[in-house]
Amino acid sequence: MVASTDAQKICKQVEFYFSDSNLPYDKFLWTLRANTPEGWIPIETIASFKKMKMITEDLEVVVKALKEHESEIYELDAEAKNIRRKSEVVQQDHAVRSIYIKGLPLVDIDAKDPVAELFLLQDKIDDLFSEHAKVLCVRLKKTNDRPKKFKGSAYVEFENAEEAKKVAELKQVELDGKTIEILYKPTYHEMKAAEYKDAPSANRPRNFSFNAFKPQAEAKFAGNKRKSAGFSKAEPKKAKVVEEAKPVEEAKPVEAAPAAAAAAVATEEAKPVEAAAAPVEETN
Repeated sequence: MVASTDAQKICKQVEFYFSDSNLPYDKFLWTLRANTPEGWIPIETIASFKKMKMITEDLEVVVKALKEHESEIYELDAEAKNIRRKSEVVQQDHAVRSIYIKGLPLVDIDAKDPVAELFLLQDKIDDLFSEHAKVLCVRLKKTNDRPKKFKGSAYVEFENAEEAKKVAELKQVELDGKTIEILYKPTYHEMKAAEYKDAPSANRPRNFSFNAFKPQAEAKFAGNKRKSAGFSKAEPKKAKVVEEAKPVEEAKPVEAAPAAAAAAVATEEAKPVEAAAAPVEETN
């Protein structure tokens, strides 16, 4: 039997993977989906993710939990070996339904397993704010350098803007004995824009995160999908039109020359028709 708590965690995590809040911003999953026929992704691949393995490393447990859960987001194939999102991804304004929080503990510093510690922190943040509203996503903020480092801040996304504003009104909450400050995300963005208003463009913060809705990302992954399906970007070659050779005029009979000059007169032979310069290319 699958423990109910584990089954719930499995389904919640998988629904997050395929959600509007994650899928179009998850380069790895988006690439798999774009390059796989009909958007199917092996459940075995999903089960291999570190966050999933922290719940269970038993593939059968994962499959059983996903099969028994009636999801509005994902569906399994007939053999329960692959999974995909049910509907197309919809671009949304995630900022208006999110908050910015800072003052979080830097749990990854000197940790034996930094990634696992950050996952556990995500769960704590989720549990904390779930007491106030339904949490869709907790996204920890990290630096752009390599290796990326946790900045001690995060975004928490809720179902709608009203809930986000309501939680933002709390101003502060406590987590593991630390005071966590809260700002409505659009307000935070306005503050940062004002802060860097007069700064040189090179000094302004940049977002290097993947976004499938950006035109260059759409073009790139559409090209990958065509390539994986065996299509070529090159246009099919067109057949060259060859003009028909003009018929050769028959040689006119030469009038008989006077006997004295007959030997000096020769009949001009018709010239052969020239072959077409190049063979006709077949269309692909």
